[in-house]
Amino acid sequence: MNGPPSECLRLCLALALGLSACGERTEEEARKAEITSVMARADEPLLRARPRLCEGKYARMAASAYDFYRGTVPLSLHDYRGNNFGFGASAFALAGPLVPALGDPHPENFGALLAADGTLALEPNDFDSADFAPYLWDVRRLVAGMALAARLANADDPAAQAATAAASRDVARAAAEGYAEAIAALAKGAPRERITEGGGDPNLEDLFERSIEDRDARAELDELTTLVGPERRLRRGVIDPEEPTGVYLDVPPAAYAALPAAIERYRGTLLDPPPPAFFTLLDSARELGSGVASWARVRVILLVRGPTDDPADDVVLELKELGDSGLAGLYPPGVFYDGVAERVRTTSRAAWARPDAEPLWGTTDWMGFVCQIKRESEGQKTLRTSRMREERGTPEALASLGRRLGGVVARAHAAVPLGTSWAVGDVAEVIGRDPGGFVAEQVEVGDRYAAQVLADWRLFQEALAERGPRLGVPMDPADTPPSDLRALYGDAHVP
Repeated sequence: MNGPPSECLRLCLALALGLSACGERTEEEARKAEITSVMARADEPLLRARPRLCEGKYARMAASAYDFYRGTVPLSLHDYRGNNFGFGASAFALAGPLVPALGDPHPENFGALLAADGTLALEPNDFDSADFAPYLWDVRRLVAGMALAARLANADDPAAQAATAAASRDVARAAAEGYAEAIAALAKGAPRERITEGGGDPNLEDLFERSIEDRDARAELDELTTLVGPERRLRRGVIDPEEPTGVYLDVPPAAYAALPAAIERYRGTLLDPPPPAFFTLLDSARELGSGVASWARVRVILLVRGPTDDPADDVVLELKELGDSGLAGLYPPGVFYDGVAERVRTTSRAAWARPDAEPLWGTTDWMGFVCQIKRESEGQKTLRTSRMREERGTPEALASLGRRLGGVVARAHAAVPLGTSWAVGDVAEVIGRDPGGFVAEQVEVGDRYAAQVLADWRLFQEALAERGPRLGVPMDPADTPPSDLRALYGDAHVP
């Protein structure tokens, strides 16, 4: 990048602080400045090189309280380090060992994955922030996320929403109990559970039912592609009218030409790679408007040949640019893997109930980016808070889901990604000294933080209105990327 980052950041921080000559700022103004400076610092490289994409990310965060939570791992990390709102302190803290943390285990980072044998299972499905971290980091992101989901569920039914919001502490309690019970069992040698059916949980029943239906129908081929004569091609333009910011565009020619070699490098990272012909590239499209925290990252949808030349068994993949973990440097030595690609491959396969939970999940490099490639299948549904309504949005349903997700997080913490004995015994021991106290502490901290997220969301909206769509970070012509990258970012198409 051209130009000194520190100069841009100093200007952003000065704008964020917003000191007036009239006197001291209020507490809310101070928190607003804190949110602005933390997010601008975390996003500065992207704000400088891809300002319009960052505008899209911030607009998405401003539109929804839950999407705001999804996009604010840097803010939660800042609060954890500073023990803001009690988010970082605990009577059950461990100085070490660290656990293989998922990094951001909020409810929408879990879903159904399609294993090598065709079966579906509930698994973590986002490892952008995965890294070694204190076990309480994951516990608190999950518990706060479940408490927030309870406060936001049933958005179309005010009475039901009020009832669920009033039960947010019960939902948080179930998530903390699920973790504590599972980690105790795992420490005693219990097998790592693979969840393949809903088991009476309304949200999981819904997840598996929809995933099975769309897996069997290969629904992604109908939704994302079209037949042009005997050949299949990806659609272009807005794919889902209900999500008008989601757009497929042509991939620039130079970037397209580099894809086959990148796909072959990716094939070499798979546990049991299909033959090269399986990955013959038929088409690709630049995807804009997907994700929240990763909105500004490069995404490309790939259409490949699949098992045969029959277009009915073509396969859709997603290539996504990866960055450093949001938790990088939290504890020394700060870097635990040889690179970003190894971190994502290792943590995902260890966290899953079986390493082939998604056999087409691998990594590559392309156009100077470290990238992840995985299956893009409508059969691999993600849990969505927007579906937490009616029977799926009752306090009992959310508590049941929180308990199950707590167990999945504990299972990930019991993994041995680097082939050594790990922290499950230490975690179980410190919780086992006072299990009730552990749960009570997580409920108090998680529910308080969920309430703070709602307050912070309103302050973030104000900050955007006051400082502009890039939080006051100015555009500098010196930061303009080369034309090939500018075309790949698709800045002109971002609202």
